[in-house]
Formats: sequence, structure tokens, C-alpha cells
Amino acid sequence: MDNKKEELFKIIQKQLKNPPVIIWGSGATIPFGLPSMWALNELLKKEIEDFDENCDNLEEELGKPKYEDIMPEIKKVIWQAVADKDELVLQGIIENYNAEYKVVECLVNKFVDVHPRVLNIITTNYDRVIEHILAYSGVNYTDGFSGKNLSVFNENSFPEESSVNIVKVHGSLNWFMLDGEIRYLGKSDIYAPQIICPGKNKFQETYNSPYRELIQKSDSYINNAKSFLVVGFGFNDEHLTPRISKLIKKGVPIVVITKRITESCFKELDKAEKYVLLEETDTDKTKIHYKMNSSVVKQEEIIDGNYWSLEKFVEII
Repeated sequence: MDNKKEELFKIIQKQLKNPPVIIWGSGATIPFGLPSMWALNELLKKEIEDFDENCDNLEEELGKPKYEDIMPEIKKVIWQAVADKDELVLQGIIENYNAEYKVVECLVNKFVDVHPRVLNIITTNYDRVIEHILAYSGVNYTDGFSGKNLSVFNENSFPEESSVNIVKVHGSLNWFMLDGEIRYLGKSDIYAPQIICPGKNKFQETYNSPYRELIQKSDSYINNAKSFLVVGFGFNDEHLTPRISKLIKKGVPIVVITKRITESCFKELDKAEKYVLLEETDTDKTKIHYKMNSSVVKQEEIIDGNYWSLEKFVEII
């Protein structure tokens, strides 16, 4: 089994030899205490009048016309739930910057050390877990804003070297609408938070700046990707998923780590030419699904260790 484990690790290392584009989903920050989509769904059932008690698909539910007029209220509920947990992460980093946080720094440094020292991360998350950790550890990054209060988005602020570029396609906790323009602001109880919620209006909102430019930037990074590392992303996003799928069908390698592989993930990865998927199985064990090329049948192995988690995964790369 040790020989097999070593063989699998070498496959993963080969897949990610060229620094990947990282797709960072909500599952990546659940271990830090951020709410899952399920948790947000349950919260809205309590906080929003007439929210369907039987709803198990937040995207589908928020697409109903009855929520259009109260979407600002829904955004505030979601924003507050994420912001409260995000604040706890920041507090935890300040009080005890331990291995839980250092693993993200380690992941980034493993890839950004390669010339031209740039790493592109595309995320659907609103939280600032990555930003907090990189700022604390002194790693240079940008999300398109300068990081200063009241700064505005600049699509030209994503360097092609010596930076971590974080593309937040659905907005961020610290983006607010001020006088008709989205600006960076640490915190506000007055101005409307600029996050794109699941639902019918999601695509209409992405036509506006800075989301339009961020979508274009994410498309560019995906189209030029040499490989993908997917962390906690369920392949349910209707914009990112088909673009990633198009590339992996052409042979761009992809590695996915997650606690549980979704049906959508299996569906998309079934089309891939080269992939490695790591998910939790029994206690302290990882199930690995993999395929080396289009002419080889997909295979499965179970190995000891929680290599589906980021903390153990970084030991492989």
C-alpha cells in the first residue's frame, strides 16, 4: 500500500507541476467555521418571512419572483452570517496563528515560489479567509482593490508576476455601494453590501462593474490554465463550471480535494481526460479516484490519512 500511495502522490505532483489555477469554493472555508450553503439556507428559513421551510436548494429558491423585492434584506442576512464568522477567523489569526491557518500560507507559497511567482485564485466565496492569512504572513496579493478604505476597483491591478491574484466573482464582505460606486470599506452598517447571492438575478448583476471585469479575468485565467487545483468547490456554478469543463476535456489536468464529492463534480470530471479526486471515506482514510488519460479506465484506491483535507494535502505537493 505504501508503494501505491507513493505512486498516487507522484501522479498528483505531476498533475500540478505547473502552478495551477486554484478554484476555491465554500467547502474550503467551512473548516475555519464559515457557514455552508446548507447553513445559510437554514438561517434564511428562520429570518425571512414566507421562506419555503422545505427548501433544500438555495439557488433554486432564491430564483423565485417573490424574493425580488426583499433581496437587499436577504443579502444583509447572508452578509451578516458570513461576516460574523469571518471576524472570528481574523481574531483567531491575531491571537494564535497556528497550523490551521499556516496550511493556507503553505499551499500558496508552494506554488508562488515558481517563476514568474504568480498564483491565480478564483473564488465564489464572500469571506476574506485567504486575504487575512496572506496579509498576516506578508504575502503580496490583490483582489482588484488597493486594500485602502474607499478605494475603487482597478481591473489593471492584477500583476502577471510576484503576486497572488484573488478573483472574487461573487463579491466580497468588504465591498459596499457608496454614491453609485462599489468601494472597498472595512465594515459598514449604513451602506449596502455588494455580494451576489444565489438566484435569478445573479447573472444580471454580473453585467455590472466590477463583476463584469472579474468574470472576464476569471475566464482569462481558466482559458490559460496549465492545471487546476479545486478546493471545496461543488461544480454548481453555472458560469465557472462549463469553462473549466471545456479545458479538462481537452486534457488540462485537474486535482480536486473535498470532504464529499458532489454529484455535479462526478458528472463534470467524468468528461475529463486526466483527473485526481480526493474525498473522505472512513475515519482517517481518503478515497482517491483518478484517470491518467482518455484511453485509461478510471481507477479508485483507498489510502490511510486525511489527504482529502488541505492540512494533509500540502504534504503531498
